[in-house]
Amino acid sequence: MIPVFFTLALLAAVPERAPAAAPSGTVYSSHLMVDQEVLVSSRITGIIESISADRGTKVVKGQPLATLDQREAESEVRQAKEDMQLKRAEFERARTLSGMNLASAADLDTARARYAVATAALDKAKTLRDYTVIRAPFTGVVTDKLARLGQKVVDVQNQPLFKVTALEPLLARIYVPDKDLAGLKRGDPVEVAPENAPKVRATGRVEYISPTVDAGSGSVEVIVRVAHNPAPATLRPGVAVQVHLPGPRRP
Repeated sequence: MIPVFFTLALLAAVPERAPAAAPSGTVYSSHLMVDQEVLVSSRITGIIESISADRGTKVVKGQPLATLDQREAESEVRQAKEDMQLKRAEFERARTLSGMNLASAADLDTARARYAVATAALDKAKTLRDYTVIRAPFTGVVTDKLARLGQKVVDVQNQPLFKVTALEPLLARIYVPDKDLAGLKRGDPVEVAPENAPKVRATGRVEYISPTVDAGSGSVEVIVRVAHNPAPATLRPGVAVQVHLPGPRRP
């Protein structure tokens, strides 16, 4: 089956105490899902020294989840920094001597190259030190924690340590018969309501309509996009929902 996607963006949410009337049109059942959910692992080999997040912890992009033992990484940074400072002094000395015609251009080029290599080595050491902190790849919530204090992680094994799930955007996949797409166009409003709380409504709009139809079923795959905020708290990943598409326009 050739996947065909529609994207709908949430514009507003109607509070439960003031439900909106159901629109005339067709209703499709679905479940909310998320656009981003990843298993987080370590980029380098090391021993987990501390854990900063647990299941249910809300995180922002870049927030530390766990930290590996940093002693070796710190030592590498200090060593690389000292070597860089030495190579910089040698380069400065060669440049001074070259200006006095006491050193050849080749000597100056060699000193400059060694300084550049030492600087790159320091940058690499700092990067590896940064990798000792395992961070959230995006804003969301920790939905699983596999990391353990004292655990040895090996970079090439790609061991999962955390699962992070984005809370937005929320998505719902529905399959719409081609005949029900008549008159539907980009910008048309739609409505999403959780099946266990039908009075809670969130409105959205059609952002994309694919020109292709699945030949086997005669339907298209439609993706409804629902922003988590300001959507009601009942709209979250896994919730069964009803998606209301508007009825066909009268001429």
